[in-house]
Amino acid sequence: MSNIITSKIIEEKKPSSLFNLLHIALDTYDDIFSDFDPSAYSHRVLSDDFLKEIQKRYAETKYGDIELKFSIPSARRSIKTETLIKKRLNEYFQNQINLLDIEISNRKRTGSIYFFTGFFVLLSLFIVYSLDKFLSSHAREIITLILTPLGWFGMWEGLNLLIQAPIKYEDQKKFYLKFSKANYIFINEEDFIKELVEIEKTEIAKI
Repeated sequence: MSNIITSKIIEEKKPSSLFNLLHIALDTYDDIFSDFDPSAYSHRVLSDDFLKEIQKRYAETKYGDIELKFSIPSARRSIKTETLIKKRLNEYFQNQINLLDIEISNRKRTGSIYFFTGFFVLLSLFIVYSLDKFLSSHAREIITLILTPLGWFGMWEGLNLLIQAPIKYEDQKKFYLKFSKANYIFINEEDFIKELVEIEKTEIAKI
């Protein structure tokens, strides 16, 4: 699997840059995808290691948009494949956003059901107490003992789902949004190495 490093090249050249540049060194295009999926790149599952690493690197960024730069040996490059991979990455992250929105909506819907069920259970207690002539005090106590915790549980659990659902997935959604709009760039590995050597020489000269 490729090694992922955060590059400061852009910041050194353009201090006012609004991009956070991540660099991924690839041996082949397969490094981006799962080893267990033989499908074409247009449908192939992304590698879990790749996703975990870019999420970890994203957590370290502080501002701005994301630029993801892939370096690969020039002899193995294919413009057609790279165009397809860029499209696949954008589609993947956009699809994750859609799935997350569905999950949040489902949790809110469940929260509403819990809340209103709990509310009506507690409301039924009021009706029970109004049936003073038809129910014995012992029967009312038993009904109260059963319905009160159920009612409060439903309302609190419902509020928890309604309020916490968007908060719980907020960071994950931001991550998907960033990478659905990220700028994906492929470069020759040889050119990247030369660039690093030049930067290293510049830094040594400053000492």
